Amino acid sequence: MTTFARLRIDVPDHPGALAAVSRVLAGLAMNVVEVSIHEVEGERATDEIVVHCESMPAYDELRAAVGAAGADLLSVGPCTPRSDPTVVGLTWVTAMLGSPERRSTLATGIRSLAGIDPVHVVPVGDVADQAIVSAAITTGRVVVQHVARVPEMFRDAYVAPDDTGAWLLAAWDGLPDGLVVLGARPYAIRFTATELSRLSAVLDCRRELIRSREKSLALPA
Repeated sequence: MTTFARLRIDVPDHPGALAAVSRVLAGLAMNVVEVSIHEVEGERATDEIVVHCESMPAYDELRAAVGAAGADLLSVGPCTPRSDPTVVGLTWVTAMLGSPERRSTLATGIRSLAGIDPVHVVPVGDVADQAIVSAAITTGRVVVQHVARVPEMFRDAYVAPDDTGAWLLAAWDGLPDGLVVLGARPYAIRFTATELSRLSAVLDCRRELIRSREKSLALPA
C-alpha cells in the first residue's frame, strides 16, 4: 500500500545540501512530491518534505540515512499531500466570508495555511491568566516559550518524553473579547519564523474580514 509522509529535516544552509537529502530519499524508494523551505537561521535551515512510497523505512534507518547526508531528521509522520497553496488559501478565505467569527474555521486555516498542528483556539477570557497569553496580548505578537511540561489540553496529541520540555505558542486575534491560538510541540521541533509569519497573516486576514463585516452591518439601509 502506498503512503504519504511528511519529514521535517534540519539541513546545512549551503548549495547541494537539499539535493543530497533528496538522493538519500530516492535511494530508499521515497519519491519527493512537495518541499517547503523555512527560514534560514545561522548555518542551518528547516525543510518539510512530503514523500510518497510503497512502505516507510524504520525510523532509525531513515534517521541514519539522512544523517549520512549531513542533515538531522526531526520528525516524520503520515499525511495527505497538500493541494495547491493558492487554492487552499482562497478556499479558506471564501469559507471565512460567511462567518469569520467561527473558531473552527480559524483553526482550519491555521492548520492548513500555517502548518501548525495540534492547535487549540479558545476564548481569551478562558486563558488570560496564563503568562504566555498575557505576553501575546500585551505585545500584539505571536509568543513562543520553552516550558517544562506541555499543557493538559495537548496531552492527547503530544508525543515526546516529558523530560525534554516543549515549545508553547500563543497568539491573540487582536479583537476585544476575542480568541487566543495555542500550539505546542516537542522541544526538538521548534516553531519556525516562516510558520509564525503565516500564522500572523491568517489572524490579520480574519480580523480584517470581521471588521469589514461589522462596518457593512453598521451602515444604514
